Amino acid sequence: MAAPLHLHTTGDHTSQPGADRRFDPDTITAPAAERRAPVREEPLPTTGAHPPLFAVLGAHGGAGTSTLARWWAPAADTGRAWPASPATTQRVLVAARLCMPGLTAAAERLREWHVGLAPDGVTVIGLVLSAARPGKVPAAVRRYRDVVAELVETVYEIGWHDELVVRELGELAQHLPFDPPPRRRRHARLSEAVPDDVHTAGTQIITHLVATRTTAAAQPDSEHTS
Repeated sequence: MAAPLHLHTTGDHTSQPGADRRFDPDTITAPAAERRAPVREEPLPTTGAHPPLFAVLGAHGGAGTSTLARWWAPAADTGRAWPASPATTQRVLVAARLCMPGLTAAAERLREWHVGLAPDGVTVIGLVLSAARPGKVPAAVRRYRDVVAELVETVYEIGWHDELVVRELGELAQHLPFDPPPRRRRHARLSEAVPDDVHTAGTQIITHLVATRTTAAAQPDSEHTS
């Protein structure tokens, strides 16, 4: 039987937003070597006016990383690989489908990070779960979702959007930091505005990152404190 989970932080031992909050590795079972994610050594691409603020990592194939990184303008798609280069962001949002295989893969990525198998500098800032199909989520999936959620500070959920099947990636509207909520129009197209759930999650992610930087800036320099 696994030991109870114990949370610890690296660096500053606080509960401030954005702290590198990982469980004691002795309480986490690492995924098998053949199930671990690859590592991306080169910097993440800069496709907009500014370098990316966070990376979207797919826990499995078909996790929707390219769509999510397109919707959230400050994001970069790192595919299924951990971003190892400190030249661009190493703040990672793990992405998975809201289904049993997707949740299992997400748990593997999160356990991999908790036990220290992700590259130095990587911080997981949350888990985003995209609907695997339209309609109600089965009860078994919801229960397992709650178990996996214990491995991460924040979970964001994105619903099913039928229009994605007929849209090219470059046609999708984008969410910029602190954009106002999209105007509610009955037949609004994804080329005109991001969905409400995408906007809400994007705003929450950016707010979290701002709080992280503000907290870090406010910390006293340990070399000058007793």
